[in-house]
Parts: sequence; structure tokens; C-alpha cells
Amino acid sequence: QVKRLDWKQGLAAKIEQAKTLPPLTQLPADEAALAPLEFRMVRISGRWLKDKEFHLFPRWYQGKQGYWIITPLMLKDGRVVLVNRGWVPLEKKEPKTRPETAVRGNATVEGIVRIGEDRHYFTPTNSPEKNIWFGRDIAAMASAAELSSVVPAMLDRVGTQDAATLPVPSNGTITLRNDHLSYILTWYGIALGILVIFLSYHRKK
Repeated sequence: QVKRLDWKQGLAAKIEQAKTLPPLTQLPADEAALAPLEFRMVRISGRWLKDKEFHLFPRWYQGKQGYWIITPLMLKDGRVVLVNRGWVPLEKKEPKTRPETAVRGNATVEGIVRIGEDRHYFTPTNSPEKNIWFGRDIAAMASAAELSSVVPAMLDRVGTQDAATLPVPSNGTITLRNDHLSYILTWYGIALGILVIFLSYHRKK
């Protein structure tokens, strides 16, 4: 927990630093150069691959469960980046139920770079046959949609949030859950209590 607290504090510092930097206008082709850019804002242009879409579940907005809509964007250099366009409610999973969210042609997207699968021990297995995904599994999504030259990062689109306008984008805020200090205090407290009981028991004997 001490190590995880140190890691989480470093991550929070990285997020705060990224807020002070100007938006990027392109993504590096080198994966090693891309990794340090997590949480940076970018403003890039490309062409929507409108016939492909992924649904990331479960995601919440204003206490209501739904999906994130992930759509591939082909960049000018031919690479493809997956864009998390935002949230839709459960009943709006299928594109035919929300024609107003259809994308076509060229677009400029402003978003935050996110790297990693966003998974933990209890994350369920993806269901590609149902187009239901439980983590940012970029490689698996690319394989399922037969996409090539996919950037190993996802963009979370940032914009104005309005439940009446779908999909609802990110507001640009990244919240990290950090309970590690309380865990540290709890475990050290338990250890201290056991030590006191141990010493008290042997003193009486």
C-alpha cells in the first residue's frame, strides 16, 4: 500500500502537470514516445470510420448506467486512433436508436490521451460477439474490427456535457480514487494492536 500510494501520488502530479501544457496537434509514431504523453490534451484531425463502433460498459453519467461509444478515427498519416466520443444510456446502445450521433467525413477532435487497458482483477471478460467491452482493450478491439495501424492509445473526447445531446463527452476532469493512506493506517493499526496484545499476554505469563 505504501508503494501504491507513492505511485498514485505520482500519477496525480502527472495529471496536474498535463493541464498546464498546450494541446498536441499530432501523436508520435513511436510507442515509446507516446507513453509519456498520457493525460495530455490533443487536437487532431482525421476521417471517421463510421461503419465501426465499440461499446464500453458499464459507464455512468449523473448516476445513470450506460455505455461509452468508441469510434475509430483515421489520421492523415493512415494510422487509426480510437476515440471515446462519450456516454449514452443503456437503451441507446445500438446506433439505429440514436441517428443523431452518426458521424461522417472529416473531423477535428479535442481529447485527452489515455493509455492502458483500464482493468483490474474483477474486470469481466469482453464479449466481442455482442460488441460489449469492459476495458480499454485497444489491441482486442482492433483485431475484432480488422483495423490495422492502430495507435496504442485512446482519446477521451472533451466537450460540453448535456444529457440531451448524445454522446455526452468527458468534461476533462480525471478523478483518481486514492484510499491507500487509509489502508496504510488501518494495517499498521492492526499490526500495532496485535503487538500490544502479544506483549500484554506474555507479560502476564
